[in-house]
Amino acid sequence: MSVSEIKTYLYFINLDERGEFYADVRDDSNNTIFEIKGFDIFEDGWMRNKNDLMGLRNHLVGLGVMKDDDYLTREA
Repeated sequence: MSVSEIKTYLYFINLDERGEFYADVRDDSNNTIFEIKGFDIFEDGWMRNKNDLMGLRNHLVGLGVMKDDDYLTREA
């Protein structure tokens, strides 16, 4: 039996002005694994606001993009 590796993902807000929003989540190789374009993720209730990492993490786990043990943090 192999032990699954716990991964850390980074959340980047790339654009947040004048009614536009774009963010992405990247793996440890800096590859984008998920993109947020616009405000649908907030309107649909997956995230309460742009800083709701727990909501985003739960959404990504539900989609199978992340595992339950993985970490999600803001860009450094």
